Amino acid sequence: MADMQIITARVEALRRDASERDARHQTVFDARAQKIENIAPGSMPDAWPRPITANVLDTSARQLAENLAPLPSLNCAPGIVTSERQKRMVAKRTKIAYSYIIDSGLKRQMPTGCDWYLTYGAIPIVVEPDFEAGRPRIRIDNPMKHYAQQDLSGKVISYTKIWREGARQLAAKFPEFANQILGSTKDQYGRQVTGDTELEVVKYCDKDTYVLYMPERRNLVLMQTDNLFGKVPVALGRKPTWDDQDRGQFDDVVWPMLARNRVAMLGLQATQQTVRAPLAIPTDVQKIPFGDDAIIRTNSPDKIRRVGTDMPQVAWQQDAMLQQEVMKGTRTPASATGDVNASIITGRGVDALNGGYDIQVATGQLIIGDALERALEIAFEMDEKYWPDAKKSISGVINGTPFEESYTPAKDINGNYRVSVSYGFASGMNPNQALVFLLQLRGDQLVSRDFVQRQLPMDIDVAQLQSQVDQEQTVDALKQGIFAMASSIGIMAQQGMDPTMILTKMAKLIELRDKMPMHEAILSAFQPEPQPAPNSQDAGAPGAPGGPGEGQGPGGVPFGINPTTGAPGGIAPGQAEMGPGGKPDVMQLLAGLTNGGRPTASASVKRSVPA
Repeated sequence: MADMQIITARVEALRRDASERDARHQTVFDARAQKIENIAPGSMPDAWPRPITANVLDTSARQLAENLAPLPSLNCAPGIVTSERQKRMVAKRTKIAYSYIIDSGLKRQMPTGCDWYLTYGAIPIVVEPDFEAGRPRIRIDNPMKHYAQQDLSGKVISYTKIWREGARQLAAKFPEFANQILGSTKDQYGRQVTGDTELEVVKYCDKDTYVLYMPERRNLVLMQTDNLFGKVPVALGRKPTWDDQDRGQFDDVVWPMLARNRVAMLGLQATQQTVRAPLAIPTDVQKIPFGDDAIIRTNSPDKIRRVGTDMPQVAWQQDAMLQQEVMKGTRTPASATGDVNASIITGRGVDALNGGYDIQVATGQLIIGDALERALEIAFEMDEKYWPDAKKSISGVINGTPFEESYTPAKDINGNYRVSVSYGFASGMNPNQALVFLLQLRGDQLVSRDFVQRQLPMDIDVAQLQSQVDQEQTVDALKQGIFAMASSIGIMAQQGMDPTMILTKMAKLIELRDKMPMHEAILSAFQPEPQPAPNSQDAGAPGAPGGPGEGQGPGGVPFGINPTTGAPGGIAPGQAEMGPGGKPDVMQLLAGLTNGGRPTASASVKRSVPA
C-alpha cells in the first residue's frame, strides 16, 4: 500500500492547483442556491434577503439538462457481423451492457449528471463493484471538488473526491472510529464540534490503492485497501475548454445576473419611494385631513401632488441590456423558453434562433456518450475480472421489448469490451425537426423504412413494430376484398344469381368479429362447407372419396391422368390441346369473305410433338 504521507501531499497539491476552479464552482453553486450574501456581502437589503428576479442560471441549466438526459442506444458489435452465431453473441453482449445501465439506475441519474456537466464543466462516471449482487455498478459523481489526473491518452490515473458529511453520520458508518470522530470538542481550527458538524472526507484512488481519510481528524484513515482491479475505474467527460481548467457554462453569467437583480431592486425601491412620497400642497391649505374620501379645501387644487421620483428611461434600457447579456451568457435563446415575439409564419427564423441551442445538445451528447462508452468498457472488464465463472441472469427492457438472458462473463465477454454509443441520426434536433427530416429523406427514397424506424425519437421495437404494420396492412387488404364482394351483391341479383350465401357469410363474419380477431373471423366465416359422405359401395374403390388413394390412381398419380405424359387418359401425344381425336379447335378454323362477299372456310391439321 502507498504511504499516507505521499497520498496526503499529492492531494494537497491537487487542491492548490485547482483552487481557482473550486472558487468558480462555489460561486456558481451559491448563485443557483440564491445565497447572494456569500458572493456579494451587503448587496441585499434586510427587507428582501433573496433576489426578486428569476434564477436564470437554474432554469437554463435544468432545461438544457433535460434535453441531454435521454439515454443513447447501445451496440456491442466489434465490426461487420455476418454469421448468425456472431449476431447472437453481439445481441447477448448488448443485453449485458443494457443490464449494467438498468441495474445501476443510470436513467434516473442522467438528469442530475447532465446538470452537473453543464454547471461545473465535467461529468465523472465511477464504476464500482457490488460484491453482494455480484456485478458492477455505474454511478455519476458530483464534480464539485473532484481532482482527476489523466495521462496523454485521456485515461484517468488517479481520482480524488472531497466532500463534507455530518460527524454523527460518519460515526454511524464507521463505528470503530466513533470515538476519534466525535471525541474531540474542537477541530484543528478551534471551532466547536457537535454531532451535526460537517467534517471533510477525502477519497483517493489510483491503480494500486483505495484510501478514505479525514484531514480534520489528523488524517484519520477510515479505510485503506489494495486496488485489485489494477486501474482507476473512472471515465471522465469534460466540456471543451481553452485552458487546462474545467469551466462550466455559467461561470461568467453570475455577475450580470446579480447586476440585473440589483437594477430590479433599485426599481422596486424607487417605486416604493414614489408611493410613499410626501404630499405637496398650496400655501392656503391650513388643515390636512387624512383618511378615505378626505376633502382638502384650497383655491389651487392643481398644485396638490406627491413629490415622487420618476424612473429614468436609461434604467429600463439598462435592464433590457443586462437581460440580453444574461441570455447570451447562458446560450439560451428566447424561443427555447417559448418567449418568441413572432408569428407562426416566421418559423424559419425560430429554427435559426434554435440553431446554437441544438449544437449545444449535440456537443453535450458527443462528450457524455464518449464517457459512457468508456464506463461500460470498464464495467465489462470488471465483471469478467471479479466474477469470471459466475453464471448470472439478467432481465430488462430494450426498445420497448422485455428480455431475459443468462451469461457467464469468462465465456460471453471473453475480453471483448467494445461498446458503441449512439444518440441517433438526428442528434441535437428536437423531436419535431427530426421527424420532418426523416420523412423528407424517406419520401425521396434516400433511406429505407427500417432506417427511419430505428432513428425515430421514441423508444420502439423495430422488428415488432414492422410485424404489426404488416399485419394491419394484410387485414386491411382482406377487408377491402370482402367489401368489394359485398358491393357485387346487387349485380348478382340482377343477373339472376342467388346472393344468399354471401349475405349469410357476411352476417356470420359480423357475429364472429366480436369474439376473435379479424383474420380468424374471416377464416371461420368463409370456411368451405364439408363434402357429403360417399356411398358405402364406392367407398373402397381406388380413387373414390374416402377410399384408399383418394383422388389418385396407381403409383400416387391423380386418377385419370397418364403417368407418362401427364395428359388426360385416352389422349394421343401431341393432342392434349386439340379437340376430340385430334380435330382442330374453332380458333384454328380460318373464316373469311371472298371478294363477292361469300363466306369461305378452310381447315388445317396441326401436329405437335411434345418436347
